[in-house]
Amino acid sequence: MIRCFPIIFLLMLIPLSFSLVYGSVDNFTTNKSLYYEGDTMYISGNVSSDLDAPEVTIVIFNPAKSTFVTLGSATANSDGSFSATLQVGGPTWTTFGIYPIQVTSEGSSMEKSIEYRAPLTSTSESTLEPSLEPTPESPLFSEPIPESIPKPSSTFTTLKLQIPNFPSLDKSPQYYIDRYNTETEYKSWFDSQFPFNSIDDVVGYKLTSLGGFPSLDKSPQYYIDRYNTETEYKSWFDSQFPEISIYNILGYEDPVSVPDWIRNNAERWASGAISDSTFVTGIEFMLENNIIMISNIHSGDVSDGEIPDWIRNNAHWWSQDLISEYEFVNSLKFLIQEGIIIIN
Repeated sequence: MIRCFPIIFLLMLIPLSFSLVYGSVDNFTTNKSLYYEGDTMYISGNVSSDLDAPEVTIVIFNPAKSTFVTLGSATANSDGSFSATLQVGGPTWTTFGIYPIQVTSEGSSMEKSIEYRAPLTSTSESTLEPSLEPTPESPLFSEPIPESIPKPSSTFTTLKLQIPNFPSLDKSPQYYIDRYNTETEYKSWFDSQFPFNSIDDVVGYKLTSLGGFPSLDKSPQYYIDRYNTETEYKSWFDSQFPEISIYNILGYEDPVSVPDWIRNNAERWASGAISDSTFVTGIEFMLENNIIMISNIHSGDVSDGEIPDWIRNNAHWWSQDLISEYEFVNSLKFLIQEGIIIIN
């Protein structure tokens, strides 16, 4: 018997449009060819399209290509470039082997594959993995790579950010719920990405014992900002929810701890021991891997301007724990808005 469900379902993943437009997937690549359970996959590439911001759909199939195991999407930039982050492993990854990856945009597709293996267990095998503590002489110090991302120990589960930057920290749940209820194309897109979940499951807040808190018409960033800047508000929240973080209440995982080598980079950059470009690479690495969480603000035009001295001072103070990560992130927003740091 021919199994039709996966084919029908995948057709739903193609973004809807009421006019014919030209589009093609020019290329894409993954950050590695071999992955283990719990690894993070980074996909980037380019598409050509008549649209200013074409949608890109990413589907990872099981080795038999009889069904999908992971779905993802991205919106391409004006130059056609796109990137996305996906987690490898989980209950749908039921066997080890070769997993096909299909990237689709405007009806055009390209396919490649990656290998999925059992986790390393022996001491001899584990020594092949890169060190999580690079030294100044190590290439990792100037060019951080995804393998050095610390793995969070929390068992907190969430549907948020399974699609990069969705839902955004700076948009309220009500914003997304209203779009879902009023825009047919938006509803179709959401249902194709989360076929087994409601819009409230994905963008909403957890129920609490305090009626109306958190409020659906206020963004996560509103609550995070108050928690980090208002001492009385922080004390009130901690007294009401002593065993859960502000991020978890809002439905997000806690930000991953900043690796020591990132702090070392900040200190060395502040003292002039490493270049601006090396420092910016480390910051982009943290942003791309959710080591720090930042609102969905758009990058300005690419700038050749130098990084201001006050940000250099902030980097030094942050590396010494003299200012909070929150205060340091605020200075990063300036770099993004000025086009000095570019978020894909």
